[in-house]
Amino acid sequence: MILPYIMGAGLLCALATFAAELSVKPKIRHVKFDFKIGLIHLSLFGFIYGFMLLITGKIIFSAMVTFLLYCILIVINNAKYLNLKEPLVFSDYDYFTDAFRFPRLYFPFLGVSGILGIMTAVAVIICGFCIDPSKVDRFTDAVTFLTVMGIEMGSLLVLWCTRDIKNLNTFNIGEDLNNMGFAVFLWSYFLAYLEKPEVKSPFESLIVGHEHTDANVLSEKAEDKTADVSELSPEGNKDLPNLIAIQSESFFDPREWNQNIKEEVLKDYDAIRSESLMCGKMKVPAWGANTIRTEFSFLTGIAPEVMKGHRFSPYQISSTSWKIVSFVNYLKSRGYHTVCIHPYHSGFYHRDVIFKKWQFDEFLDIRSFSQADRFGPYICDSAIADRMIDLCDEWNGRKPLFIFMITMENHGPLNLEIISNEEVQGYFKERGSDDFRELAIYLRHLSNENDMLKKLTGNFREKNYPVSMAFYGDHVPILPKPYACLGEPEGTVPYFIWNGNLKSGEGRTLLNGDIQELPILWLKSIFNFSY
Repeated sequence: MILPYIMGAGLLCALATFAAELSVKPKIRHVKFDFKIGLIHLSLFGFIYGFMLLITGKIIFSAMVTFLLYCILIVINNAKYLNLKEPLVFSDYDYFTDAFRFPRLYFPFLGVSGILGIMTAVAVIICGFCIDPSKVDRFTDAVTFLTVMGIEMGSLLVLWCTRDIKNLNTFNIGEDLNNMGFAVFLWSYFLAYLEKPEVKSPFESLIVGHEHTDANVLSEKAEDKTADVSELSPEGNKDLPNLIAIQSESFFDPREWNQNIKEEVLKDYDAIRSESLMCGKMKVPAWGANTIRTEFSFLTGIAPEVMKGHRFSPYQISSTSWKIVSFVNYLKSRGYHTVCIHPYHSGFYHRDVIFKKWQFDEFLDIRSFSQADRFGPYICDSAIADRMIDLCDEWNGRKPLFIFMITMENHGPLNLEIISNEEVQGYFKERGSDDFRELAIYLRHLSNENDMLKKLTGNFREKNYPVSMAFYGDHVPILPKPYACLGEPEGTVPYFIWNGNLKSGEGRTLLNGDIQELPILWLKSIFNFSY
């Protein structure tokens, strides 16, 4: 009888997947692990095992593939946790295809051991398929067919009847992982991911007809609350300021974290910040990567926690038929010409689709730049600033501009770049160890960003543009060796709101908050309305 072999291989596979959870990082405590969660775990792998057996007809191979696929997920999870202090979540599936489209952004973070581990698993899978002798006639033999289909249908029935497991989700990743274990945690987040968010943007109440592509009509509520801009028509108004939002890649002020860094690295940034209307620190929903979490909250004014299962990759749901009103939609309805400048591929994170929905008139991506615009592996901040200045000149006197600028120069992995010993020491007050080479490379890019801000503000002063600029970081950078030496920074990022017509130190307010509050604070600071 073939039945004991099929069931025995499946049982061994299930036991092996339970054992594999011991290697998951962070270590799982299984706080609420009960019979129901154990049954869901078995059913998940029972379904995959049965499916592989149905496709290939090879017992040992099917069990081995099921186990090794889980091991590959654990390797990727551990690499993510090492770099981003966060385990793998279901919505990270996008990164599997992005890793091959944009390998420089992903593969270096797996490390040599992670890449070799995945390659070994793939090699074992291929060899296993070729040499596995345990082939069964799953279509012609009735017992075998019924056994395999029984595993499949039984697993699906359990998963269907226990789909309320998603109600255990708190969307505090560490808590949910400890409550359910890694496999069930991924499954419950998948179930939550299938539900559309029931949230509204604070900009929705300012626009009537926001569900349509053209959102030109203001609601009575919006008119009451934006009296100072009520004269703005779609034809524009010369007296209204250009609005410049700069989302700086991996920007934070490392001098607060490492006292050995020379102050002059961000000298002009300090001067501009001292002239700002408002500045402080913002709490962002990203650490080391996942720019779109911060970007989504800034552009929609929505707090990450209310997005529930979509909080970890909000652009996935935003690129579908799900509608949400953005800051850009609001400014477009007020007559602004809206532009995004991002020197990377517009299709990354589905921005090409989403930004059309949000009514960006132009998207200047990497195709708008040349090889000469690079500094290191990415387009330099100075080149982006030049594009912004050109746009301001082009639209001066025609329409007010909103420019959303996403920088790229600071993006890691920083350890792949080369820097001389002399340059390393030039950024520090006292000679440091070789563990700070990555930090020195980061400081080199920060120095360039400092020069970019000086260029922009100098140009705005010289040409006397009516302009307001909001600057903020999306998250702290990934710097494993420096963090191991000094500890990790708190994870908040600095911001400032700078108006071109303000004198040094005039009316500056120190205010901390969450990133989703920044666009409303910005509008209040410009137009003096209360929301």
